Amino acid sequence: MTCTSFIVRALLLLATTLAAPATITAQDTTSTPAAVAAQQVDIGEQWFRARCLECHAVGALSNADFRLKWAGKNAFELVEQIRKTMPEDAPGGLTGPTYVSIVAYLIRQNGMPVGTALPSDSAGLAGIRLTFPASATSSPKR
Repeated sequence: MTCTSFIVRALLLLATTLAAPATITAQDTTSTPAAVAAQQVDIGEQWFRARCLECHAVGALSNADFRLKWAGKNAFELVEQIRKTMPEDAPGGLTGPTYVSIVAYLIRQNGMPVGTALPSDSAGLAGIRLTFPASATSSPKR
């Protein structure tokens, strides 16, 4: 391998690593459920900033309108709505776990506690009713 091809491969690997936010691995058994949930929210925030901020301002989806529209629905409905329509230039173009992480971030930003990671299966997501605090006036922090 020539020095030039080694450098090109190293740069491609670095670019790929920097371009994609981290993913949650199923083998991580040392973390508590709360830590895994926090990691999922963090990953969702990374993806939101990487893909959603192109069109949606920070805070645009953490407000009373969002809470009014989605309160009482289930997490699967929200994941599916986002998956079918976003990103605008490639609907459905992200992985299933990525959409779930983005939803975990959005519901946390709207005041819903996320004590355990959201499941990635449709039945598990459908069993999670979205409930937001009535007095949520600003984005909560962990």
